[in-house]
Amino acid sequence: MFYEELYTELGKLFYHLASADGKVQGAEKEALQTLIKSKWKPLEDSADEFGTDLSNLIGFSFDYESSEVETENGFESFMVFYKQNKAQFKPEIIKRILETAEEISIAYRGRNKDEKEFIINLRSLLGNK
Repeated sequence: MFYEELYTELGKLFYHLASADGKVQGAEKEALQTLIKSKWKPLEDSADEFGTDLSNLIGFSFDYESSEVETENGFESFMVFYKQNKAQFKPEIIKRILETAEEISIAYRGRNKDEKEFIINLRSLLGNK
């Protein structure tokens, strides 16, 4: 259950980062899809009832957020989830979250001011300054 919720929250978090400048760029979405395959699928082996790796929920959640007219603040939603489940956030998960956020933030024309602030806040939340 933890990973299912984690992946959904990560999709919201990464969408919030990618949309920090007002528009999600194709390069940001492509970077996320690549990172799901390379960083998140190998993390653990949970799957849904159809055998689909649960890490795909990151992309599904990201896409859902992009289809909504108004989205919730993905950072705030993730912050609440993190605080409620802090003990389950092992160093490897935190490392992957930060690496994924860094890659998304530089995927399109490098990191802008809003993305830099987002990364600083995320590092602070996760205790990784």
